[in-house]
Amino acid sequence: MLRKQLLRLVSPLVVLGLALAGCTPAAAPAPTPPMAPPAKPAETRAPAAKPVAPTGTPAASTAGQPKYGGSVTRLRENYPDILDPHLVRGAAWANDVLGPLYNGLFMLNENMEIVPDLVEKWEQPSDVEYVLRLRKGVRFHDSPEMKGRELTAEDVKFNIQRMATDRPQFFRAWQFKPVGKIETPDPYTVKLTIAEPTGPFMNFLAQPYNTMVGREAVEKFGDLSRGEAGTGPFYLKSWTEKVSYKLSKNPNYFIKGIPYLDEVTVIIVPDSATRLAAFRSSRADYILVSHNDYSSLKKANPKVTASSLPTHQVFMVFHPAKKPFDDQRVRQAFSLAIDRQVLIEIVMEGEAELSGPVYGVAPSWRLPAEELKRLYTVDIAKAKQFMAEAGYPNGFPLEVKVSARRKDAMDTLTVVAEQLKRIGIEVRQRVLEHTTLTAHRDAGDYLALLHGGTAALEPGERIPHYWRSKGQYHMNDPEVDRLLAEQQRAAGEEKRRQILNQFERLMIEKAYVAFLFGYGEQLVRQPHVEGPQQGSALGQHVVAYHWINR
Repeated sequence: MLRKQLLRLVSPLVVLGLALAGCTPAAAPAPTPPMAPPAKPAETRAPAAKPVAPTGTPAASTAGQPKYGGSVTRLRENYPDILDPHLVRGAAWANDVLGPLYNGLFMLNENMEIVPDLVEKWEQPSDVEYVLRLRKGVRFHDSPEMKGRELTAEDVKFNIQRMATDRPQFFRAWQFKPVGKIETPDPYTVKLTIAEPTGPFMNFLAQPYNTMVGREAVEKFGDLSRGEAGTGPFYLKSWTEKVSYKLSKNPNYFIKGIPYLDEVTVIIVPDSATRLAAFRSSRADYILVSHNDYSSLKKANPKVTASSLPTHQVFMVFHPAKKPFDDQRVRQAFSLAIDRQVLIEIVMEGEAELSGPVYGVAPSWRLPAEELKRLYTVDIAKAKQFMAEAGYPNGFPLEVKVSARRKDAMDTLTVVAEQLKRIGIEVRQRVLEHTTLTAHRDAGDYLALLHGGTAALEPGERIPHYWRSKGQYHMNDPEVDRLLAEQQRAAGEEKRRQILNQFERLMIEKAYVAFLFGYGEQLVRQPHVEGPQQGSALGQHVVAYHWINR
């Protein structure tokens, strides 16, 4: 597979040396001596929910006997912009650095299904009411601000109100705007009443960054940009900003006997070659790589293991209000002329999949792969017919803008340009810096973009922002808007799934976007790391169930 574009080079000796030599002490001191928290109780779901085991439970472990002690090192290519889970951008950081520090009310397991975390059981008396019963004995980390006190319903109320704050830095506040009333009838019960049925609401509660933080720490510091105040299996021991983050075992964690490891270190190494070299030489225990790099690592050491989840998508966007793409026939001709399977084989060496408007979420939300295959049939004769009917029998020249940061998109455009020659389109590739491309997109300064993005964790998280009228890609289709609004209000998974499937078919038919393919990266770990696989880009607590067996 074509190599991933390298970022700025950093010496492996400098980065690893700085990270392992010592870090700035974090605000939270070491926790007080262990107190045995209650064992994880059985889970009770609302009537419509499916009973499933959460990611990282001992039952999901490998056959080996868990061992206590030891430390692991994980390499990342970039660092979090802030250490506050409500303000951080990117779910990856909610997993790597912040995930082990915090708990949410719910979380998503390896099948992207909602399972309880801080909630012990929950009920949904109506389409707009949610009653959450909290676990007892959950304690915040023993910092000077939190003092190891117990988490209560009032903390949940504070966090939901905070996440809905009307300030620009709370850019996910829209997820909690439906909440009209928060009641706390006792210290372990929270009743949420929302203004109208909201299909994504439970998934929003389970997102890895919508976790519970300590009120006292927020009130003292204003935010958690330089520290943490969580309840998770690890606490932030120290860090060197933009270099490394050291997490230590929380002996007061509410799940008895967890975590097994004493310490987790996350080191920032921007250069992919350096990360690979560090992993091969066993200076790192975890690394996130492409499918191609995983194949290389697997050949060198067949005992390494990996898990993956679709995380990226590549698509070609047409400006629907500008000629020639204001004509649906032209857009359809482009879609019919592009052979997506060839793209997958050439650009991704087969390590990708067909994708539609709904991508990256649980497969159950998406159109089946076989239906996508039928909808993406290549038909050059029909494409030429559409072009002629639209008044372009000989095609036309076209400038396509692409981000310099998206190597996958640039490589894809090279192949797409050859394919579009079959219907008379002469593509000129214009590579722009990513921020410049984003500015052109937002201003509508383009005819076509070869673009993409990080896949959504929840269907309602990004899709409406991309494809609704006056959204990121300047669409104006009342029928699309209607379906997006209906899926947002849908009560019940099956009804919402049907609406989302209608939306996908409509988007593919009208061809505002030529969706090309989606793919994921592999989280690889060394053979001596045992325990449950991280089945998704989430699984933020799964490292607490890992142990070292050398």
